[in-house]
Amino acid sequence: MSFANKWITAALGALCIVVLLLYCRWLSYQLNQLRNEKQQAVVALAEERAYSAKIRTQYLQIQEVMDGVAEQKQQSEKRTAALQRALAQSQAGSPCVNVPVSDAVTQRLRERAAEVNVAATGSRKSI
Repeated sequence: MSFANKWITAALGALCIVVLLLYCRWLSYQLNQLRNEKQQAVVALAEERAYSAKIRTQYLQIQEVMDGVAEQKQQSEKRTAALQRALAQSQAGSPCVNVPVSDAVTQRLRERAAEVNVAATGSRKSI
């Protein structure tokens, strides 16, 4: 083998090494980019999980309130039914049930009820 052939063979070997080094550098750059993207995805996932947990907690709080409201409504309906039964029983024995009330008396009762409601509302606002 002549000196020129050896030189060409060495130059080709060196060129292959340089190309391989450049390829390794490019792969290293790509790997770092993928690591950065993975880290960003991990951070975004952690944020989403925290937000999801917050939403879940809020949902449970709202559910508790709704359950309380439903229970209060049920108790209120029971009280209303009991009061209606008591009213019906008290009216059943009263001789005044079948006597009509005049319009003037009815109007005066409505006015008095309105006055009481206004007074009650005013006292709540002042507290």
